Amino acid sequence: MTTQRIYLGNYWGGHFVKVTDPNGVILSRNPGNLEEKAVEFPFANSHVDEAIQAAKRSLPIWRRLTAAERFSHLNRYREILSQRAESLALLDSFEIGKPLWESRLEIADSLRVIDHFLQLGSQTTLETKIPEAKPGLDGMVRHHPIGVIAVVSQSVMPMVSIHHHFIPALLNGNTVVVKTTKFAPALGQAIAECAHAAGLPAGSFNFLQGDGDIARRLTGHPEVDGVFFTGTPETTIAIKKQLLNDYWKIQVIQSGGKNASVVWDDCNYDLTLKSLLLSAFSASGQRYTSTSRIIVHKKLYEKLLKDFHSLCKKIPIGYGLTSTSPVPLMGPLVSERLVEDYVRYQGIAVREGCEEIMRGKPLERNPKGYYVSPSIYAISKADPKSVYQNSEFFGPQVAFYPVSDLDEAIEITNQTQFGLVASLFSSNVKHFEHFAHEAKVGICHWNLPSTQVSYKLPFVGLRKSGNMRPMGSFAGYQCTYPVSSLILPPDSVDTFKFPQALTDWL
Repeated sequence: MTTQRIYLGNYWGGHFVKVTDPNGVILSRNPGNLEEKAVEFPFANSHVDEAIQAAKRSLPIWRRLTAAERFSHLNRYREILSQRAESLALLDSFEIGKPLWESRLEIADSLRVIDHFLQLGSQTTLETKIPEAKPGLDGMVRHHPIGVIAVVSQSVMPMVSIHHHFIPALLNGNTVVVKTTKFAPALGQAIAECAHAAGLPAGSFNFLQGDGDIARRLTGHPEVDGVFFTGTPETTIAIKKQLLNDYWKIQVIQSGGKNASVVWDDCNYDLTLKSLLLSAFSASGQRYTSTSRIIVHKKLYEKLLKDFHSLCKKIPIGYGLTSTSPVPLMGPLVSERLVEDYVRYQGIAVREGCEEIMRGKPLERNPKGYYVSPSIYAISKADPKSVYQNSEFFGPQVAFYPVSDLDEAIEITNQTQFGLVASLFSSNVKHFEHFAHEAKVGICHWNLPSTQVSYKLPFVGLRKSGNMRPMGSFAGYQCTYPVSSLILPPDSVDTFKFPQALTDWL
């Protein structure tokens, strides 16, 4: 299978603009086939301001449209996206490396995300009346769009992560400047092409190619009013430091995870085993929601570890766009640096005394790419000071912990500084209720893979996994600010009582 990748340029003000004086280039390349020709996508610092000014000019026009008019524009965008679903999935698999079946699921999820927000409607249309907000006075709360919002996405789920930010932003009357991951420039450009084909008003949606420096220039620009960011904790810290003086900017941050799946002795074993494989190895373990710690009741520990290991040795790993059988469950990692980090953490695990059940290593595949095998380590005792046990890293790795008490499992779940997802596999609802109450995470599943996400629910990460500004069903509140009013109708002005001291003086 081949994909068409023709550089068109950045997109602002309703048209594509090619970079003529670049500050650098990013490459559209295939991490699963390094022999495939890479295509250069140049970027320019000067285009950041151009895109933001286009968004600023469009803001008063876009925000004054009725909610129904904005809905109509975005619904047309959704139709274009659906029509181009297969070509988008091909680009996703080509540039990110995921198997095509997984990229198709991501496109379908993106369409569901758009459907959810369109059905949810615009927060800016809400007018909430508050009777007797003060004695004799009614109140009113209206929601207004924030303004120009910078949207910066992560690499492994580029379609879903970008749409669950910019769709509610636009729906609620903001304009956006979007920068997708540097690993998928052709896919990002294809999103901009969909926006252009849908006829979104010029400047409402704008798109930039670039690296981390472009992201910093975008988020730090003085005329950006809000930052919706998905990325690593290290990049998050850099952005937070950059915005210390811009404390007024709305910041919605979704970052990493060190997610745990807890398996109890009363679980449905077959469901649990399949769920753990999907949680750990979909997208080759590179999702923020991937499971990297499996905490198991001692009665099941040896059996589960053995069966999980046996299946890991059989996992089909290969080129995501292959047309031959078997269809791969895992593709490559997205970059050479991630392969190096993955291998480095194997050494850290061994030096820290983790029992090596299956060592992850680079794999030779045809075509050549950034392929690695899964890794499994057994850990007899949780250590909050362990680098391996508490670091987030992207790759198909899991650590097994034996426990005999649910509170011990919860303590290990909460050991790290992350708090995104946890799953409990048990037939006992009381176990789940206790687990959900005590686990310090924003998403807590019962008998489901950690990678399952619904944007009909709040999506939020605690501690290093986010800044506790939930998206999903709460997105409208992150995209708007409330304006409170006390109401004195003209026919009631004679009823308002001024302080006696004022009336006596007058």
